[in-house]
Amino acid sequence: MTATPEGDELTGTGEAAGGLVGAVVSEDGLLARLRLDARAMRFGSQDLADHIVSAVRAAQQDRLERMGEPAASPEEGVLPEEFMRRLDDMEVQAAHDFARLTASLDETLRRLEER
Repeated sequence: MTATPEGDELTGTGEAAGGLVGAVVSEDGLLARLRLDARAMRFGSQDLADHIVSAVRAAQQDRLERMGEPAASPEEGVLPEEFMRRLDDMEVQAAHDFARLTASLDETLRRLEER
């Protein structure tokens, strides 16, 4: 997928499961939107989780590719150590977002099974 400028923001987009799962990351690299086609709910929880992670990672990679190599000198941009710290922070945030989403999906599935 390609990144799209939204205003002055450079976002990245990614898909998985044949387009049933889509993700958008914002300029800061954090998950901005997650799209789940209703048919994606037919996957088992682990498969769905894997597809979500794949879509988010694809969106993050798309954004990084569109930004180009982080090869700016320290005077021009972010130091490599700072860049790596930010990537680590984005990964932690994505993991937290994913954990909340998984818990919500599990709760929804549990409620549907009770009916």
